[in-house]
Amino acid sequence: MRNYKLLYLLPLFLFGCGAAEFSPNQKFDSDSPENVNATQITALSRKTPGAVIRIAVSSDTHTDYEDSRAFVNYVNTQGGFDFVMLNGDITNFGLLTEFEGIYKIYAKLNTPFITVVGNHDENAEGNHVFRRMFGEQNFTFSYGGIKFVCHDSNSREHTFDHTTPDLGWLQQNLTQDADNKFIVGFSHVPPIDADFDQDLRLKYEELFNSTPGVLASVHSHRHSADSIYRAKGAGIPFIITNTILNRTFTVIEITNGKLSTHPVTF
Repeated sequence: MRNYKLLYLLPLFLFGCGAAEFSPNQKFDSDSPENVNATQITALSRKTPGAVIRIAVSSDTHTDYEDSRAFVNYVNTQGGFDFVMLNGDITNFGLLTEFEGIYKIYAKLNTPFITVVGNHDENAEGNHVFRRMFGEQNFTFSYGGIKFVCHDSNSREHTFDHTTPDLGWLQQNLTQDADNKFIVGFSHVPPIDADFDQDLRLKYEELFNSTPGVLASVHSHRHSADSIYRAKGAGIPFIITNTILNRTFTVIEITNGKLSTHPVTF
């Protein structure tokens, strides 16, 4: 009887001594942050927009913590940014520890940061971790009369089943309203990439081009110098930004409905 009691008490003893640890593959850790995007968007709503909206777009940090810290230090030192976009691929394998590693670095920014899901972030249990830590993959927020429409465009991770990007959701949310005259889209995989469902590409591009007030659709993923293309050579710019791995981010400036971009190497 004594042996059974000891076996029963052993897990409690280990837990009390801090020996019990969560697997890095587990969906969520008791110490992990929750609803980060909602918290950051609330912080952004407390700021007063100026005549020029300045956004620092970073992406594809993966587990490059050294360059991610350098980026955060650069943005904090330079100042003048309304907010930072972290445009996907903040992990390699969708592991909880990877999400937490980048979060802890970006949490030191002096300005709010909003996070978009990347294809690597949907590996393994990454979908579950992202939703609990940051929020839904498809969401919107507004700032300075501009509606930002953030969404999942990682078609390959959804087996090219024609659900991603969600065109129905986009059609409902790519809309102007009384407070937002302009719209900017953010998603990770660009339409011209093989990881984007090419059966949806034409409808996706036409939706952005035909929606009044859309200024641009911003993407990342390709780990190359900034580039811009226009569907069929006309319409809005589809912007593809560089990667933190190359110690580069993109500055977006919006003034009176006019959007411009330029890369910054740090």
